[in-house]
Amino acid sequence: MISDEGNALQVRTGNLTEDVSSWRTPKPDRIFANIPKIGIVVGSFAAVPYVHLHLECRRRFYPEVPLLIQDDCSPFGDPLRRLCHEYGAEFSGNVIRFPRFRGDLTAMAHGMVWCEKNGIDLLVKMSRRFVPKMKWTDGLIELAVASQYPTYSAWTSTLNFGFRTECVAFAVGEWRRLGLLDALIDLIYQPGRIHVELEVHRLARRAALFKSHMADRYDHSIGHRLPDRNGYAPWPFMGTDRAAPSRDYLWHDWATPTDYAKLAAECGLSYTSPDFADPNMGCGQSPRR
Repeated sequence: MISDEGNALQVRTGNLTEDVSSWRTPKPDRIFANIPKIGIVVGSFAAVPYVHLHLECRRRFYPEVPLLIQDDCSPFGDPLRRLCHEYGAEFSGNVIRFPRFRGDLTAMAHGMVWCEKNGIDLLVKMSRRFVPKMKWTDGLIELAVASQYPTYSAWTSTLNFGFRTECVAFAVGEWRRLGLLDALIDLIYQPGRIHVELEVHRLARRAALFKSHMADRYDHSIGHRLPDRNGYAPWPFMGTDRAAPSRDYLWHDWATPTDYAKLAAECGLSYTSPDFADPNMGCGQSPRR
């Protein structure tokens, strides 16, 4: 027998009366029991100067953070592997060149598996040309502890995207628990063109349906968000316009090869502007699938 007593939908079985809402999967109060450990995966193809700059900036600003370079079967695997060895980072490479956009998704999925194997709670996936210029880790830890959200990203007023993936963070345990790592893997095998930001945002929204009680309180504290900007905790480090220059990082939507070369020189690297002109290093044609 189903009845509606007051505002609650209830089911009565014998002497037991239950609210339908009581059948929901219980929400955790929080997803991080302790200060989360951060790991980084940089998804790349070739781009030796950019990867070298990533490694050097990590050495200078956040050397304690484990780093994985994921190369999409470029001809430069050997020099990239040597650089990673020199800087104490890990390297992995796809055995074949993956179809367009699948390399980015593979970096996310493999990054999560790598985190699980290494006891890392929070995966930050960065694109090869998203190069931090400062120690950003404390801000992300503070946001993760305060919000207890499964995903951390930002929107961009330019292009009007509600979610960005050039720099995005995932609570690894939650993405695994909710089956979203499996969903990422399904996307890698899905035929046809994929809009990475749209698809990953869709999964982040699925994760947010089961977010913690602390995440609910965090949402209340920051107030209303536009519908296309929900499903994640906004990460201030990224700003809200991917085409606007930032003092905290370089990104190719606004930074020029000269900007990357200037940062390289500040880091003691000998690259010049032409070295940053073509991140694919002359090998950039996508596989035909």
